[in-house]
Amino acid sequence: MISRRQSLILLGGTAAGLALAGCGRKAGPERKDVIFATQKNGVPFLAETRGEFAKRLDKRGIAPVKWVEFASGPPLIEAIRAGAVDIGLVGDTPVAYAQAAGTDLNFVAAQSFPGLVGSGLLVPAKSSVTNLAQLKGRRVAYTKGSAAEFALAAGLKQVGLGLKDIQTASLAPGDAQTALANGSVDGWVVWDPYFTLAQIRGGAREVPLPASGLNTTAFYIASGDFTRNRTDVLRATLDELRAEAAWGNANRNFYRDQVAKATRLPPQVLDGMLTRYKDFLFRVDPVTPEVIENQQKVSDYLFDAGVLPKRVDASKAAWTGWKPA
Repeated sequence: MISRRQSLILLGGTAAGLALAGCGRKAGPERKDVIFATQKNGVPFLAETRGEFAKRLDKRGIAPVKWVEFASGPPLIEAIRAGAVDIGLVGDTPVAYAQAAGTDLNFVAAQSFPGLVGSGLLVPAKSSVTNLAQLKGRRVAYTKGSAAEFALAAGLKQVGLGLKDIQTASLAPGDAQTALANGSVDGWVVWDPYFTLAQIRGGAREVPLPASGLNTTAFYIASGDFTRNRTDVLRATLDELRAEAAWGNANRNFYRDQVAKATRLPPQVLDGMLTRYKDFLFRVDPVTPEVIENQQKVSDYLFDAGVLPKRVDASKAAWTGWKPA
């Protein structure tokens, strides 16, 4: 079983890492395990750290649950593509990229954050930049293929600019934090907890990032093989994730303390971060026509921004075969 201490921070999906995670395993009926991708946030993180999720699945004949950690969505998607993991949680942009690349996966459940921007813009503490437009011609870091890329592209469009108007630097979160701290980049677009970490540890300053008007959405994605061949296991997994989400919303302090332990952020700092999410901290909801329509708009936005190589039909990756128990 892959523990958190043995887990991978896959930055590009190395062959060795994928082999350790169980690369290329088919989701045949003889399999009883589930390989789950996690990051340092969200319901999967809660489910792993609390331990009750795996126990409940075990009682339903699904065991063991194996956990593999990733720093961002793109390497998680690569692991899904390679058969290294069965299911995980990512932002909307990695899903659009995966579709454009022809990856065999489905978004099987969703968590929407109405009115919230999932990623924020940071500049060095001594920077004179006070708005996004002032970064024209300057170097801005983000993780290519992540939700941060959409947030940046959408924000630039709102101020009459595009990605071509800045110097882009595609960096993993850890590298981007170092680059911002030493002045190698003029701005960085990233999500929590990295967003808050950079403010606390590096003194980075937030600059307002204009929103697109679309809902920020996180997706629970599963490999096409898992969706097709272990459908009952997938439904049971989503039911238990939804139960975990309900517990988490009622016990936010536990989640706060676990994230604090994983990131070394002070709990009181996390309180402010979690307050932003209000009633949307944890959600595991079925994929609805509204969710598919929003994702189609995100994909179209990215294509028009020159990010995706071709237009995609979001509905072809949507799986609507789950109704919460």
